[in-house]
Amino acid sequence: MKDKKRVVILGSTGTIGKMAADVLSKNDEFEVVGLLARKSLKTLLEMKSTFPHAMTALTEELSDDVDFTGSESVEALLESTKPDIVVVGVSGFIGLKYSLLSAQHSKRLCLANKESIVTGGRFFLNAVKSYGCEIIPVDSEHNAIFQLIDSERSKIESIYLTASGGAIRDIPVEALEKVTPEKVLKHPVWNMGSRITVDSSTMFNKGLEVMEAHFLFGFPPEKINVLVHPEGKIHGIIELEDGTFKAFISKADMRIPIEYALLYPKRSYKNEKFDLSGNLQLLRPDPLKYPALELAYECLKAGDGSRIAYNAADEVAVEYFLRGKIGFLQIYDIVKKVVEKGWEKDLNDYESIESIDRESRILATELLSKW
Repeated sequence: MKDKKRVVILGSTGTIGKMAADVLSKNDEFEVVGLLARKSLKTLLEMKSTFPHAMTALTEELSDDVDFTGSESVEALLESTKPDIVVVGVSGFIGLKYSLLSAQHSKRLCLANKESIVTGGRFFLNAVKSYGCEIIPVDSEHNAIFQLIDSERSKIESIYLTASGGAIRDIPVEALEKVTPEKVLKHPVWNMGSRITVDSSTMFNKGLEVMEAHFLFGFPPEKINVLVHPEGKIHGIIELEDGTFKAFISKADMRIPIEYALLYPKRSYKNEKFDLSGNLQLLRPDPLKYPALELAYECLKAGDGSRIAYNAADEVAVEYFLRGKIGFLQIYDIVKKVVEKGWEKDLNDYESIESIDRESRILATELLSKW
């Protein structure tokens, strides 16, 4: 009997983690050997009941009911379980540290943490490669582009990432100042965490995805395009050398890219019947409504430090917005001010990356305190 592939899920109680658990519970090719969460002990233990042989860990909560706790629990879990595959479903900058540790202990990263690539850049990709580990992207857009590129033998001229436009897509620019967190959190297509849902409406998330695509697929910024696609059916497009296009179309269900990342190069996820009929709109994003997108291209050209500052300042500003301390438009204003400070262009180690992340957060917080 063929040995099952051993899987650890980092961020197991979040949206991606729960969906990965659902996929894995229905596939006997895998054995879930580890579950890690930031806190949410009750949810973690409920998940443990589905995977009784899995070791468990909490990074920010102490409990005798789990195997590991505290800041060192990630590495302890990985060393103890010796996984073949790690699903990195955590959000935020901390994902870079977790992804680097996971690459040292596994053969494949099913990566749903875009910050790892955005902030780590070439340093991160080189480190993962040096450990003999591969990356399969889980983000729906990057997974779509990955599949399109993987199946294409012709030269690819450019790629297109699609964006929903978020909950504010149909709101006039002049009315955005009064948009509330409650309104922004009602995403029209996806069910996601709070930060990424807000970032969908500002398009900071899409800006991060442009940066991620640059490093994952090696295309220069001018060859990476973004189109607003309200229906959420087209997840990625490639343009070929003869001027033709290929699109990846599927239901808006994160289980599809998760399953593909786990099983690559096979696929076996049984999705419910998908209705392709109806409108398939592709629109240019309004630069006045989504200035964060252009700022992302500027940061990508400016170098490593600017990308890190873009991500860090956005994390801080979004938290202030969700707490009702700033308005929707001020998210962009704060991030732009932090980015414009000027940051080091080339970074080649984790400590330097972490330092700029920390400095960016301090600056963003100082600016917000004076708002």
